[in-house]
Amino acid sequence: MPDNRLNESEIQNIKALARSKLVEYHKLNDVIGAQIFSILEKDARVLYYPLEDHQVWGFSETIKGKSFVCINTSLPYDKQVFAAAHELYHLWFGHSGEIMISKNTLEPDSEERTERMANRFAAEFLVNDELLFQEMRLFKVDKDNFHVKEIVKLANHFVVPYHMMVRRFFETGICTQKQYEELMSCTEEQAGIWRSRLGISVPIRKEKIGLNNLVDKAMELYERNLITYEKLEHLLGLAELTPQKMGIGQKTNYTPPSDDELDAIVRE
Repeated sequence: MPDNRLNESEIQNIKALARSKLVEYHKLNDVIGAQIFSILEKDARVLYYPLEDHQVWGFSETIKGKSFVCINTSLPYDKQVFAAAHELYHLWFGHSGEIMISKNTLEPDSEERTERMANRFAAEFLVNDELLFQEMRLFKVDKDNFHVKEIVKLANHFVVPYHMMVRRFFETGICTQKQYEELMSCTEEQAGIWRSRLGISVPIRKEKIGLNNLVDKAMELYERNLITYEKLEHLLGLAELTPQKMGIGQKTNYTPPSDDELDAIVRE
C-alpha cells in the first residue's frame, strides 16, 4: 500500500513545497511531463546515461558547490521523468548525495525518511491534486467508475509510471483501499498491453547519452583553436558522437593556447 510512514504534518509540508515550486515555475495548471528535464537542467549539470543496473534510477551529488545529477536512461521514459522530479527535491531542499534504488524496479525504495519525502514530492509536483481532477474531467474519467485503462491513459498523459498514478488516485481519495490493491496488482507488462490495446504512443528516450553542455563546450573550444582535433574526438566520443557527425573537419594547423587562454578555459 502507499507509504504511510509520513505523518500528516510531513505530507502537508511536502504538498506546500511542491505547490510553491509549481507556482514559481508557472506550472500549477500545466502538465509537466518531459518539461521536467528542462527544469532540472536549470539547477544542475545533468548526465543522462544508460546504466546497466536497472535498480538505480538516478542520483545527485554536490561537488565544490556545483550540483550534478545522473538519470539512468536505460529505464522507461516515464521512470526517468519521476527520477528527475525526485532529484529536484534533493537539489531544492538540501538532501543531495542520495541514490534512487528500486529492488523490484516498480518504484524507488523508501527506507530513508528523505527518500520517502522525495518520492512524495515528485508525485505531488508531477501530478498535483487540482490538475489531476481537471484532467480527469477532460478525459471524462468518472471518479466513481474507472478501470485500469483509465489509469493507463492518465499515466501516459502525465508521463508518469502506471503504479505512481495508482498511488495518486489513493492519495487524493479517488479510490478505496480495495480498489488500490486491485489496480496495483496490474503488472508493468499488463499495463503495456493496455497501452498497445488503446493505441497509446509512449515517448522514447531509451539509452540516451547526454553530458550537459560538454558537446557545445568542446566544439566551441575547437572552433577557437584551443584544443586539438584528437581531443575533440575524445570529448565527443563520451557522448557517442564524432566530429564528422557534427559537421566538423580536421584543421590543418593547430596553435596551442597561451597560458592566459588556458586560465580562461579553467575558469569557464
